[in-house]
Amino acid sequence: MSETRRVMKAAVSAAFLVSAGSLPALAQGTAPVPASGTLPGGVAYELRSDPAQPAAAVALWYRAPSSGFGAEPVPAISRLAAATVAASSPITGTPLGALVAGYGGRLSIEAFADSVSVTAVVPPERVAATVRAMTADYFAPVVTDQGLKLAQDDAAESAEFEALVPQDAVEDALGAALFAGGPLHDGTIGTAAGLRAVRIGDVRAFAERAFRPANAILVLTGDAGASALDAVASRAGAPAAGPAAAAEPPVVQRRRNEPEPLRRTAETRGIGLGWAGPPIADEADATAMDFLADALFAPRTGVVAQALGDRRAAATGRFVTFRDPGLFLVTVTGEDAEAARPIVERAVASATHPMPAAAFEAARAAYVYRLLQSMETPADLASVFGWYAVEGDPAYAPAEAGGDNRYFRLARALTPQAVARAAERYLRAPPAVVILAPPAPHAGPSA
Repeated sequence: MSETRRVMKAAVSAAFLVSAGSLPALAQGTAPVPASGTLPGGVAYELRSDPAQPAAAVALWYRAPSSGFGAEPVPAISRLAAATVAASSPITGTPLGALVAGYGGRLSIEAFADSVSVTAVVPPERVAATVRAMTADYFAPVVTDQGLKLAQDDAAESAEFEALVPQDAVEDALGAALFAGGPLHDGTIGTAAGLRAVRIGDVRAFAERAFRPANAILVLTGDAGASALDAVASRAGAPAAGPAAAAEPPVVQRRRNEPEPLRRTAETRGIGLGWAGPPIADEADATAMDFLADALFAPRTGVVAQALGDRRAAATGRFVTFRDPGLFLVTVTGEDAEAARPIVERAVASATHPMPAAAFEAARAAYVYRLLQSMETPADLASVFGWYAVEGDPAYAPAEAGGDNRYFRLARALTPQAVARAAERYLRAPPAVVILAPPAPHAGPSA
């Protein structure tokens, strides 16, 4: 459904508070506020209010390639830029991280291959103030040397940690095996050395282009009322003209058609298998691939877990719903990874045959249950709605109350034959392969 998160808990952030304007026709009128829309200044929004929640999530999402807009990719510059803006204090005012912490809340930055988000989880009475502070910080980004240094320290630490997580490291490399260029090729982790070498001018240029109001999607979930949308008016200003009036266009991915596995020296060991899948616009096939990934790779009960038995290997698989194409990603790790690989490949190949009806119904019920269970908090919902909005299809987001929306209707309409046809269409071709392994031990001088 969505990409593995590159999350940075932002203890350092900054913005100064200014008074908000008002949107009487939108938030204070008698007509209900639409769940989706566009505010003055071009800011898109997704509002999913739930007064029963004890907290609210305020998120800004931007379409922006993780590796930047320049000719030379800089992996993870989107995360670095978002953290730098959050850590760069204006002359006056309270840093955003300190402000949110003072509210008893939490601030996080998440970077994906083609998007980046900043999310604050706060008490309901602090939503409007958080929206004002966050939009002040990002719609007119301030970048300072000190902010960059703080952000580089956090980003470098995150990169070093994520490089040691087998699933993250393998999936990050799979993009390079599947694509010859584009943000999915470049990955989102980066390296500590590369992040520390980024210059402040490059960060400022990225922030000014990526964090424009017209490129923003504001997501409010949990106990967040429509009146919080008023706080955006003075931050966004008048509608932009020319290129600034439109959201950042999607970056075209260039496919890689080389059969040889991609071998990389890494701090962790693992095998990755990747297939290009349906775009988000093909909602029926995308839903089928979501279901199939769960049916094959659910812990303990999935087809792959049962096939592996007691072998010392772990396999994960998921479908990532990108604009075009989606990705079906599999990782195999552990001491017996090499022996487990053909077992995993046979299980994926078997998906081209329809599942028995009873097994299919049980797998679908388990999938819907796990999906709903993963969307319980305001932060969970903000992540789901932000993801599908930035990928261009917010109405398809599987997060409406009660599970009665387009996504879940498509899930209920799945059949064993439809899932098998989707697998035949996208998983029949040989996968792109990644093999990660630590460097060979250095042989000492012979006696």
